[in-house]
Parts: sequence; structure tokens; C-alpha cells
Amino acid sequence: MSSAVDFSRRCDLAVVGGGPGGYTAALLAARHGLKVLLVEQDRLGGTCLNRGCIPTKSLLWEAKVLDRIRRSQAFVGKGRLRVRLDKLLEGKDRAVQSLVSGLGKLLDEAGVRILEGRANVLSPQMIRVSRRDGGIQEHRCSRILLATGSCPSYPSSLEPDGQVVVTSDEALCLGRIPETMVIIGGGVIGVEFAYLFQALGTRVTIIELLPDILPGEDEEIRRAFRRSLSQRAVEIHLEARVDGVWKEGDGARVVFVDRNGRKEERRGDMVLLATGRKPSLQGIDPSRLGLAMNGPYVRVNRKMETNLHGVYAVGDLVGGLMTAHAASAQAEVAVTNMLGGDREFDPHKVPRCVWGFPEAAAVGQTEWEARESGRRVRVGKFPYEFSGKAQAIGEVEGFVKIIGDEDNGEILGVHIFGESATELIGEVLLAVNIEAAVEDLGQVVKPHPTLSECLKEAALAWEGRPLHMIPDGR
Repeated sequence: MSSAVDFSRRCDLAVVGGGPGGYTAALLAARHGLKVLLVEQDRLGGTCLNRGCIPTKSLLWEAKVLDRIRRSQAFVGKGRLRVRLDKLLEGKDRAVQSLVSGLGKLLDEAGVRILEGRANVLSPQMIRVSRRDGGIQEHRCSRILLATGSCPSYPSSLEPDGQVVVTSDEALCLGRIPETMVIIGGGVIGVEFAYLFQALGTRVTIIELLPDILPGEDEEIRRAFRRSLSQRAVEIHLEARVDGVWKEGDGARVVFVDRNGRKEERRGDMVLLATGRKPSLQGIDPSRLGLAMNGPYVRVNRKMETNLHGVYAVGDLVGGLMTAHAASAQAEVAVTNMLGGDREFDPHKVPRCVWGFPEAAAVGQTEWEARESGRRVRVGKFPYEFSGKAQAIGEVEGFVKIIGDEDNGEILGVHIFGESATELIGEVLLAVNIEAAVEDLGQVVKPHPTLSECLKEAALAWEGRPLHMIPDGR
């Protein structure tokens, strides 16, 4: 193993972190002719591809099929269905490996140099890479893009052991399906895992410190998820403070104080800590570099520039909506500006998604936020139960809700709860990007029968003239 230090290398852009923000920036910059170095200490694709978006959606898809069959009246022998956990995990691993391999080929064909190892940012023009093979390299770079992502965050009193008390990272590599699970945290991660494990046969309890699950989402979305989870026998405790977690035998006992001040406890074969994520600053010393921070996050402007000349930051590292698609969008903005462009990132045009049974997706303001802004607000809503496609496929739970400015028709927010919500929101985003009005959504000719007709109907309802619903909502 070599320990030689090589000081000779130079590049136009050094990207620290190979997740969605990092690899998107690397690909775009390389395809525009920049000499790019990408440093990743774990696996290409980051958390999203290896331990987040892709593996969870692989497992959720299979669990959704199981859930759909169990709810259907058209199948017999459903009581004999059982889950092959090994096959579930094989399918997940196969999808991840395929995408990681494909990403590596894309980067290679674009001319991106990939170094496996840990980067240490020495200055705005220099990084040191401690390679996995023991070698050390220092690279002088014209620009640096920080995309080091995040890791699970949890109170120091709730230290995971990776087997009984776990984070979302370990929960995707199960050796067994637990009979009972306590999920601490009712955000997106907690809710998605609740649906996943409930469908696999686990009795699930969610304990949330805040007054409601999915904070930040529209009140009707939150209420719909509470109802959906309750119908699946998921127990939810709100405004509940966890006092402690004690391992007992093959499981753990969770003690908490409920909203009425009563001390309660639940036992779980597994306890999932879904209490959020925090930025990863490995290899980045803000004090030494003089890097401005916004609390625990790197401070950037809307061009994704830090206060250090030539240094950009994207993704979970900068806070806000910590999603893969936000990181990729920020990377596009950063590279455009590196190349002399003038582009800004608009967080209000980034969708929020929850992959439950059913899904939810939203963009823009909640109804409460819109009304608090002082505008004259009008709301149009269309239930899935009036959709021909929803009835045909037996997915009638849900609605589309459009919030618009009554004076000029500006789309202020759209909230979808129902089958394929995460796909339907893309159409709304296009409308928002081209500054279309609510009335424009109502004029689009939709294929029939499709769930996309619900968007048109909600827009027509906003105008007071829905076609497949009596105007008062009946």
C-alpha cells in the first residue's frame, strides 16, 4: 500500500460527494468540457441510491402489491400469502446495483475522474484525498462543489445498535420481519416505513413529538394520512415525548409521555429512529476555511454559491427540502453559474412527496400559508371517488386540491393525495414553471380514463364549474 503524496494534479472542478447533487454536477460540468474530479468515500449514488430513495421504493412497491391484493375482493386464498424476505431484499439489491453500475458508466463516458476515498477541503482551491488504497493525493482545483449529503440524526439518549434500535439505513437490510415495531418520528421517513412494515405484517406504532405527522404539509394531507394509517391499524401518538428506550431480550421497551401527561410504554421487536437527518461535514472545517454557516447547514445564496469564491454547495448540506430531486436541481443551477450563466434556485418550485398507500405530492403553499399571506385565496378540490379511472382500478381514496389567487389565477399550491400522486405532480410543476394560471389547467384535454383528469376537474372546481361533480362538492 502506498503512502506517497502526489501534489501534481489539477482540475477545473472538484466535486466532494457522489450523491444526486454531486454526480449531477459532475456529469453536467464534464459534458460542458470541464475537467472534473469526483470524490466519494462510500458508493456512487449516495444515500438516495444506496440506502434511501431507490431501495425504499423497491420494497414499497412490493409491499403495495401485497396490500392491494389483500384489499381486493377478486382474489381467493389471500390468507395463504406469505412474504419471501430474501426475494424482497434480492430485488432491492439488484435494482441498486444496476443503477450504481449504470451511473459509473455514465460518469466514465463523460470523462469524470472518480476517486474512492475521503476528501478533506484544505482551501477554496485545494483538496486532499485519502484514498481507500492508502494513497494520498492533493488536487488543485479552480472550483469546488460540496455535496457531502446527510446522515440520520437522533437524540444522544437514543443511540442505535443497528439490530434492535435502528435508523433507516439498517432497516433496509433486515434479517427478519419484526412482529412489532415502534417508529420514533412521524415525518416522511417514519410514515413511509410505517406503510412498508404494516403491509409486511408488522404491528406498527408511531410516536411523534409534534402536534401532527408530516409537519409542513397541508392540513388535509396530514389528516388523510392519519386516517389511512389508522385504517391499517397503525397506532399514532402525537405530542408524545420519548423518555427512553431499553433493550429487553430480543426487542426493546419504549417509554413515553403522551399529550395528556400520562406515561406509557410500547414494546417493539424493532425500534426505528426516524427523527430526521443532519448534514455531513466530514472533511469540511467551516471555522478553518472561513465558510459561512446557517446553523448546522452551509450557507448559500440562490445561485448555490457559498461565501468562498469558487466554492458551491448543494443538497442536504444546505438544508431546506432535503430530497434527491432538490439536490439535482441545485446542481444544475450551480454548474450553469460556474459556466458563466445567471440562474437561481427556487425552492417553491420543488415538489414534496410521500410514498404511502396511497401517495401524496405537493408543490407551493399550503392553504393556511396562502391565506396567511393576505391574498384573496380560492380553493378547488376534486375527490378521486368521482374519477372513472380511480373507480376502475379500485383506488378511490384521495383528492386533488388546487389553491389559487382569486384575482389573477396564479397557482399558489397544489396538493394531491391518492394513487400516482407523485407522478401527477410533474404536470403541475410544468404549469408552475411556465407561469400558467389555474384556468389553464382546466383547459387541457386529458386522455380518458386517467387519473390526470382529476387535475383538470380540480381546476374546473376552482372556477366553480366542475364537470363530473356538482359544484357544491356532492
